[in-house]
Amino acid sequence: MTFSDWANYFSANQNHLDNLSWDDTYRLTERELRAIRYSLPQFQQGEHSEGKHLYQKAKDLGDPDYVAAIRLFIREEQGHARVLGQYMAIHQLSRLCKSSGLDKVFRWLRQWASLEHTLRVLLTAEIIAAVYYQALYQATYSGLLQQICRRILRDEEMHLNFQCFTLTQITRGQSALRRWATRQAYRTLMAGTTLVVWVTYHRTLRAGGFGLLAFADAVSVEFGRVEEMLAAPGGISVREQTVESPVSAKPSPTFQPTSVELQPL
Repeated sequence: MTFSDWANYFSANQNHLDNLSWDDTYRLTERELRAIRYSLPQFQQGEHSEGKHLYQKAKDLGDPDYVAAIRLFIREEQGHARVLGQYMAIHQLSRLCKSSGLDKVFRWLRQWASLEHTLRVLLTAEIIAAVYYQALYQATYSGLLQQICRRILRDEEMHLNFQCFTLTQITRGQSALRRWATRQAYRTLMAGTTLVVWVTYHRTLRAGGFGLLAFADAVSVEFGRVEEMLAAPGGISVREQTVESPVSAKPSPTFQPTSVELQPL
């Protein structure tokens, strides 16, 4: 597995958001709108980052294949923002004029950290996103929104793998003590972020079936998977997903696919 492989993967995945069912006639109910109208614009804006600081740090690494992969990764995240924005426009959900406080903190942390710590902060945000989009998927009966969430969740699976692969490459040779200290620091960041996100977006999370303990447990599971990937690099770890739900289908009660190991790209 190399950065060239990752660049090829992201290049081949550029059409991952094509053929969405924009002709879906389902309209969100008032209850559903109340559940998502605050959180969805926040996450849509978070996906819209230009990634200038991450891209500069990638160039500083001096690997052109990694730079190409990062450029395509950022484009993929912006694609998420684009389709979420289109969905919001259909349902007359207002976009944010400025970043949320939480988004500003994450951007600040990424801006002033080394590439390693930038990626660990990014992993923290992506772990939260992986659980949030599960909740959003289950929070409404909108088949189009479910379809968008499933595509984003598939992308997030690979994003977690990509960041973990990169971290294993750039942290080779670190002492066991430094690895342990870093792990404890980011466990603390993850715990604090989990609580803040729950307090801020609990309406969507509850509507999606995640009470506080369930949300914390789901985040913990995602964080554990990331730690396993960092400890045993070499493959691609994704979770099996069922066939994409047809538009306007009733959401499934849970979204917890089984872990499987695939061969490297």
